[in-house]
Amino acid sequence: MLQRITKLTHRIEYWAANKSLIYHIASQYYKDVIKKEIDLANITKSDRILCIGGGFCPFSAILLHQATGAKVTVIDNDSACIPKARAVVRRLGLSEHIHLECKEGCCASLSMSEFTVVHFALQITPIEQVFAEVEKRVNPGTKLLIRRPKDQLSNMYCKLSQTLLACCRNIQHAKARSIGSTYLYIKEHAA
Repeated sequence: MLQRITKLTHRIEYWAANKSLIYHIASQYYKDVIKKEIDLANITKSDRILCIGGGFCPFSAILLHQATGAKVTVIDNDSACIPKARAVVRRLGLSEHIHLECKEGCCASLSMSEFTVVHFALQITPIEQVFAEVEKRVNPGTKLLIRRPKDQLSNMYCKLSQTLLACCRNIQHAKARSIGSTYLYIKEHAA
């Protein structure tokens, strides 16, 4: 089932990457979600954000930068996505603010020390493994934003321990179709 959602999401992102009108329509879906996530994590221009999972059209990264002025790095493990995503970022005149790389979320070669916020896309698989690796490598005080699906769609996405999320503040996304909530986890101690 996750493959169907991934394919549909890729198709929408692909269209949005190629057509400005579709980009502007599709980006509306994320605007309220991003505003709430910025408020939840108190993201400012001085933050350095890592978005894990960007797809063909990195809506979240673009909107995070546009709303806060923060520098954003996007990683995605699909090498076909990066050239399209770079073209979108370039078309919007944001190349100096948003950097894109083809890497796995668990990538050991990616330095985590520069990031103050790490944003996890809804479709990251396997989310627990990626989260554990990132959490181990970020500095204390780093804010990790983890999107989770609506309850009725939870069987379509990779599972994440409810024990982990129980201690986290979260926000609900009533208007979003698939994103149910975003959790804020703050790294407390050095590994």
